[in-house]
Amino acid sequence: MSSRKGIPNAGACCVVFSVVCVIAGCGGRSDVTPVAGPTSPAAMESPTGGSDNSLDGSPSPMTPAAADAEPQLPSAAFEMPDDMPTSPRSGLGDLLAGQNLDELFTGEGAGQFGSFELPAIDAERVAAMGIRKIDGRHVELYTDIPADPAVDELPRLFDLAVPQWCDYFEVDPAVAQSWRMAAYLINDKAKFEQAGLLPADLPPFLNGFQRGPELWFYQQPSDYYQRLLLLHEGTHGFMQWALGGAGPPWYMEGVAELLGTHTWRNGQLSLNQFPESKEASPHWGRIKVIKEETEAGQGKSLEEIMRYDATAHLRVEPYAWCWAAAAFFDGNPGCRDVFRRMRKQARDKTYGFSNSFHNSLAKDWVHITRQWHVFVMNMEYGFDVRREAIDRLPAAVLPAEGAVVTIAADRGWQSSGYLLEAGQTYKIVASGRYQVGNQPKPWWCEPNGITLRYHNGAPLGILLGSIVDEDKPPGTASVLATPDVIGMGVETPVDRSGTLYLRINDSPAELSDNRGEFTVRITPVANTSLE
Repeated sequence: MSSRKGIPNAGACCVVFSVVCVIAGCGGRSDVTPVAGPTSPAAMESPTGGSDNSLDGSPSPMTPAAADAEPQLPSAAFEMPDDMPTSPRSGLGDLLAGQNLDELFTGEGAGQFGSFELPAIDAERVAAMGIRKIDGRHVELYTDIPADPAVDELPRLFDLAVPQWCDYFEVDPAVAQSWRMAAYLINDKAKFEQAGLLPADLPPFLNGFQRGPELWFYQQPSDYYQRLLLLHEGTHGFMQWALGGAGPPWYMEGVAELLGTHTWRNGQLSLNQFPESKEASPHWGRIKVIKEETEAGQGKSLEEIMRYDATAHLRVEPYAWCWAAAAFFDGNPGCRDVFRRMRKQARDKTYGFSNSFHNSLAKDWVHITRQWHVFVMNMEYGFDVRREAIDRLPAAVLPAEGAVVTIAADRGWQSSGYLLEAGQTYKIVASGRYQVGNQPKPWWCEPNGITLRYHNGAPLGILLGSIVDEDKPPGTASVLATPDVIGMGVETPVDRSGTLYLRINDSPAELSDNRGEFTVRITPVANTSLE
């Protein structure tokens, strides 16, 4: 019997768990034309700045290529090139040697509050150029844009971000009471140059830039992206002030993007919000970049992202990948604590920072990499990283009489906890009733799904399965990205050994309205073999 790639026809009655998909490639595209503001310079921002291009568009379906094997990860994933700067914690071999995790995150790099004194500004000269000042508690905003609610509320937005930055980086809010920045929202670049608010020694930047207590950003075609730029550059400024640095490029830009994505409703701000839709985050475009590059075979591994150097962010695509990595690490319960504790090493801009992070998670890195592939291959607006996180269970040999496992409808992939053997035939039978939606009323479903709605070509809520060899690093492939249908049940031989993983077919953005659980019985069928 031949195997089938991806989610097969919903009417199929049997399945062979033998599919893989390709994600990693040879690097990001260089042929993207940036979308610049009306008066912004043509060049990208300096690597030490904090914003990026706007690339918006409708996501397109992903069609991953197939791979025949799962290549091994490099044994020294973060060995530093000879020409790169190093730090005392830079060697992969001796990281964590003789240390526990608490010791790793103490000492140098714990953060230092700078003075961040605002520059002296000639108020009369600025006013004469048609530039107005809007004061907030933590920011004074200068702009040549006429009075407009979306502009005039920006200082309040910034002020509301400060306690959330304090919370994220574990900074005492009392220490930040008097911290302030100067922000310049620019429509006509020449006015700011003549007013002395746009220094000639600033490097060219496309959309936004931060240096010390000042940040600059150009007027944008959407209010969301304009707010995001202010929050992005403000995050850079806060990290420099509170932590004494912002880490290497992937961490610096990833965290700024992470804390730049937001919701702003009725004067209330929430940072670190996975964008819920294209319409809610116009001109941001990071998801589009990731989907397009992944489809083109140019998706990035976590190792590639962590190797970005100081020049990487002269292009658009690294911003998207750094945001994705930060959103993944921060949202996944298995990575979150270690990722957030890296703030204590924010002064370290070298590969030593990435080595420390990697080695802190080394025992789970293969599992983390597999989850990253699933995340990227299924990338969409509203992706629920926490619910899609995969709990790895100790896998046991399936008893001769079989076993019953329980699967939650509101989670992504879940381990059955049982190993299936290549060449053996198994009978898998699912039963139960669960909810897969709640609007306008609850949508009840059984393991064969509901045909009123489809996701990825199969009925919503139908049971999916895949077999994972958890001892083999996924390299460029993950079988979980292209599962097969089980539905109410199948009886089939399997052609690869590994742990059986199960889930219902639903969007990673729509798990939160699911309710309930169901059971799956797995039974070996005697005296059969794979032909």
